[in-house]
Amino acid sequence: MKRAVALQPLSRDHLKSLLAAKRLREATDVVAASRDFLAFWESDGQHHFRVEEEVLLPGWALHCPVDRVAVARMLEEHLAIRRGVLRAAAAEASIEELAELGQLLDDHVRFEERELFPMIEEALDPGDLNRLAAAIERAEEHH
Repeated sequence: MKRAVALQPLSRDHLKSLLAAKRLREATDVVAASRDFLAFWESDGQHHFRVEEEVLLPGWALHCPVDRVAVARMLEEHLAIRRGVLRAAAAEASIEELAELGQLLDDHVRFEERELFPMIEEALDPGDLNRLAAAIERAEEHH
């Protein structure tokens, strides 16, 4: 199924996340892997999470009841990934932890693409999706 225009920028970001996740899972040098992942986080990941948390979820909730289980999973995974970022930044993450972080990031992206985004697309009517698209576009412009 083709992704709704409103969510396409977030799906494009997900491709970058999947590449970062793959690099983490395959890494053998903890220092290089941490540096690489933190560069991804600073350039793309952190902003992406903010757009999802501050624009996508409120935009969905504005128009209809949200799936509480899906939202809880999304936010819990965001928190776990942010914890991994902090551990990597503090040079406290082992290579095994970075591999686990990569798997979590991969699983998280696939959950959003296969479950969460289709839920949002189905719940919102075309006008609401267009308003959401405009809000996401404005948020992306400020990145």
